[in-house]
Amino acid sequence: MKLYVTPTSPYARLAMIARLEKGLDGIELVWTRTRVPDDPMLAFNPSGRIPFLRLDDGSGFEDTDVIVDYIDALAPPLRFAAPDGAGHWPHRRRRATARSMLDGVALWARETMRPETERSPGIIEHERRRAARLADLFEAEIGGPAYRGPPDMPQLFLFCALDVERRLPEFDWRTGRPGLAAWHARVAALPSVAGSLPPAGV
Repeated sequence: MKLYVTPTSPYARLAMIARLEKGLDGIELVWTRTRVPDDPMLAFNPSGRIPFLRLDDGSGFEDTDVIVDYIDALAPPLRFAAPDGAGHWPHRRRRATARSMLDGVALWARETMRPETERSPGIIEHERRRAARLADLFEAEIGGPAYRGPPDMPQLFLFCALDVERRLPEFDWRTGRPGLAAWHARVAALPSVAGSLPPAGV
């Protein structure tokens, strides 16, 4: 089984964290490049999306949520599924909101990678404002019990969203948000998170 990833994709990083959290480091990581016409991955992953989990039979999955669900099911008990009972909908709300933040800052980062003459200042400003609002929301609730335990999917989406600052320095979510900064530092120190950083030179 092989997990295809890139060093810049926050979605790939999330899948790599889940892989290590579940103790499945036997799933081989394949560092690849996207958006190149001769990418050999396109032969079995026509969409070219990352991450991609290729199974031993040659089939596979794209989409971070699907990949994490599959990885989670490989080694019970489930760690990343929404809980039953009263916690179900609060979990789903936090997950959707954190995913929204990740999707927005990832779009912002991709826009800044375009040639300057092709960038949309409107898109960049829209995503900057959205990210600031969501960072304020999470700062207000980050001290709650839902953010104290081992990382679940809402926390992984939130961490990977905030971590986009590594390639988007103008994403200033730390100023005025000490609770969020402290939480990010705690999660960043987890072995599964530290172990998901791309190796030098990749």
